[in-house]
Amino acid sequence: MKRKWEERLKKVEELASHYERNPLPPVYRPKLSKPFLPSSVWKIFCRQAEAFSYVKTCKEDVHVFALEKNTQSGQRFYLVTTYKELWFYYTKGYKTSLMHCYEVIPEKDACKLYFDLEFYKPANPDADGKSMVAKLIELVSQKLKELYDVNCSAKDVLNLDSSTDEKFSRHLIFLPQKTVFKDNFHVGNFVRTILQPAIRLMESKAAAVIPEGVGHVFQCSAGRVGLDGSLTNLTAAEDASKGRPAIAHKAKHMETSHQGKNLELSFLIVNDKEGDKQLFVDLGVYTKNRNFRMYKSSKAGKNVILKIAEDNKFVPNCEENVSLEEAYFLSSLICNIRAMDDTKVLSSGFSEEERKTSAFLNSKTTGSSRDSMEGYQDSPYPEIDYFVRSLVNKDGVQGGKDHFTVYK
Repeated sequence: MKRKWEERLKKVEELASHYERNPLPPVYRPKLSKPFLPSSVWKIFCRQAEAFSYVKTCKEDVHVFALEKNTQSGQRFYLVTTYKELWFYYTKGYKTSLMHCYEVIPEKDACKLYFDLEFYKPANPDADGKSMVAKLIELVSQKLKELYDVNCSAKDVLNLDSSTDEKFSRHLIFLPQKTVFKDNFHVGNFVRTILQPAIRLMESKAAAVIPEGVGHVFQCSAGRVGLDGSLTNLTAAEDASKGRPAIAHKAKHMETSHQGKNLELSFLIVNDKEGDKQLFVDLGVYTKNRNFRMYKSSKAGKNVILKIAEDNKFVPNCEENVSLEEAYFLSSLICNIRAMDDTKVLSSGFSEEERKTSAFLNSKTTGSSRDSMEGYQDSPYPEIDYFVRSLVNKDGVQGGKDHFTVYK
């Protein structure tokens, strides 16, 4: 009897020692003493569509997050949970899959204005990343005021950094008070519109290096600006401007009028690894159900997380029962929107037909063919595009441009 008791006691001591070294992780449990905590919801899905279907049936305010599963295949699985429960496990470090977490930005959901910025340092030795970020924030704030009468400054912009010795990388989330965008397609339209001068300048730089004798007319497909803001598919054609002097004159006049603005935005043009020109701003992050890396997460196989940048000037307001760190986390979520009666919802002003065109331009990959799903494509001049569409979309008839030609 005594021997059996000693054996049991030894096993208990061994278990106690084991759990001292490897304590059980805490479990998220709402309490009556904390009524602000939502019920536990933690569902994993292999397919994104299944995750969104579950969200529609769930009573709690849940959201979809993508978790990187494999560094080689790039495979992801999808988590449905609340912000509160995600933050609970996110900070504990017990769930290693949460180290590589992405917010899924649902199609047609209201969201914040956001940017993904990057350039390779070896290819841009003279680039001052912090200065470029400050200039971009100033530019965007100016355009928000001009176009929407929205006040914004660097103090309203959450600045996240995941730079390495090789690459400068930032995420910017704009948080002007009581202001959101209708969805991320409208965000993409707004961003491309305000960056048109930089895009034109990038194209002119590329055109300047084309050898003499190839002509002065460029046939431009919708692929002139790649998904990530790089210049693609710009091909020279023979000079056909002799028979169209009026058009050539108008294009020349527009080019001259934009020249000053173009030069002001030259800081947005950087070199990629191969030395080709591309935008500092990634234009490919405004696609349907976009996966956007979250604060404190790293890419699979990497150990560089998104953290608060040294030059960040935004400080969130901490609500009751919310720590400063959690407040930063909640502020960083693109779709964490509290719509109120006085919330201003911004749109790009595009019609549904133009929205389809925008969705297509966002959805293609860099360097790929840009044959549009509807056969329509944008020129470098949004004002002309709007005018043409106003003429061809009448009396129930839907039309569009299948290509454009710029005469110089």
